[in-house]
Amino acid sequence: MQTITSKAMNLKHKQTTGFTLIELLVVIAIIAILAAMLLPALSKAKAKALQVVCLSNLKQWGLADSMYVNDNNQVFPYPKYQDPIPPAQQDNPDWPGIYGFHYNLHLGDDAWFNALPSFIANKPLYIWSLTPNSEKLFANTKSIYFCPTAMSQGIDPRDASSGHGDMLSTRPLFSYGMNSHSLTDEKNRTGYSGPLKSQMVSHPSAFVLFCDVRNRSAETPFYPVTDPNTASPGDNVLKLATPQCYTTRFSSRHNQGGNITFSDGHAAYFKYDYVIAKAGQTAADGSGVVITVGGKDLGEPDINWDADGQRIP
Repeated sequence: MQTITSKAMNLKHKQTTGFTLIELLVVIAIIAILAAMLLPALSKAKAKALQVVCLSNLKQWGLADSMYVNDNNQVFPYPKYQDPIPPAQQDNPDWPGIYGFHYNLHLGDDAWFNALPSFIANKPLYIWSLTPNSEKLFANTKSIYFCPTAMSQGIDPRDASSGHGDMLSTRPLFSYGMNSHSLTDEKNRTGYSGPLKSQMVSHPSAFVLFCDVRNRSAETPFYPVTDPNTASPGDNVLKLATPQCYTTRFSSRHNQGGNITFSDGHAAYFKYDYVIAKAGQTAADGSGVVITVGGKDLGEPDINWDADGQRIP
């Protein structure tokens, strides 16, 4: 009798030590709430980490540029292919062209993506072009050519068309571009058409050398040029993942902003609104006349798109 009673008590004790269904549901609910609270924070932390890697990449390009300039009589590489290479290949070079310009025509080695990589233990694009299926290998290899955020976003299906230079197949997609507007402005104002030289840079710590470039047409914010009086040909022509950059191609993929490398070698993050003017915003031109600059250079003193420090209209 005593043994039976003891077993019954032990059984009762075991039955009362487990969780009830209600208790399990409460625990699950608490875990779900905590996960919901933590996931946004984890997502922000991941985005910040990718942004830091991107910033590091741009610092590496700045370092490579400094070494190249010191070895090249203070002359900068070009931000894109130059004449006589066709304009379409200057803006969106494809793999067959990259191969042919170097190996057949002996042109284009002074473009930044060919001239700089060897200074930081990377391969010029003309070396990549030797590889069978180079577009797939290049696109799937982690390197300083790529912003990890842009890689994680991938190609927007709406952009995967020949209108953007065959983003899926025939050309390398650039996460970073070199500032081409300074040379354009020098040519427009003075007629100078040579390479950029270090002595032409008035404020090295403010002159934009490289920056994140747009890879997706749906990226926001994006401010197009709104004033036809200040718009230049091609300002609002959608170009993605190009080797050259300026205000209308600056990317906002990092928490509504992007990274910029300056010609003194340092790099920093800026909100898009700080760099690019909203529609209707105004700024003074070189003569002090106030004009509308929506979609263009705001003229901040610490961000110069022109080598001599002038705001590019």
